[in-house]
Amino acid sequence: MNYKLSLKQHCIETEIKKHYNRAVFDYFKMKGRDARDLGEKIELFREALEAFDFGKLRGRHPDLRGNSNADAGLYRDETGRLLITINGVDIEP
Repeated sequence: MNYKLSLKQHCIETEIKKHYNRAVFDYFKMKGRDARDLGEKIELFREALEAFDFGKLRGRHPDLRGNSNADAGLYRDETGRLLITINGVDIEP
């Protein structure tokens, strides 16, 4: 699944932290299947927070710095790699 990231108000790192924190909060309020789906989302965002060098990403891709209308997303490809999309173009962190 591709998770949309809004970079209008803040950078990619802050946006990923926001999604992670919201998913953890929601996880503890839910039960059953929905909680399992959230568990996968939590793992994806946690892995991104631990693995990405956000300073380099912001340096190479100005849209990831924030104040941007770029269409950005985070997803795991079929091989398990985490990728970021910016305006439909995949970038490998």
